[in-house]
Amino acid sequence: MSGEITRNPKLAWREVDGAMVIISPEDSQVHELNEIASLFWKHAEGKTLDQLVERISAEYEVARETARADLEELLAALGEKQLMFVAPEEKG
Repeated sequence: MSGEITRNPKLAWREVDGAMVIISPEDSQVHELNEIASLFWKHAEGKTLDQLVERISAEYEVARETARADLEELLAALGEKQLMFVAPEEKG
């Protein structure tokens, strides 16, 4: 997972009391993210997982391995709900 992370452009989202609230207009689903997931959401666009691991591990003083495992799990969950995607890595 080393490509750039992007948000689903069809979503509407807003920060409410420090938490991200994401609305999928196609199916009227509402998703509320916790503090870490909200931080990830705000800073993930156009970044790689490696860049985000560095930021989260420094900001929350956790081991890189722990941050990577948690962020991979979060990205997988957001991907399952079609909220975020990892772009294929460009070769060349």
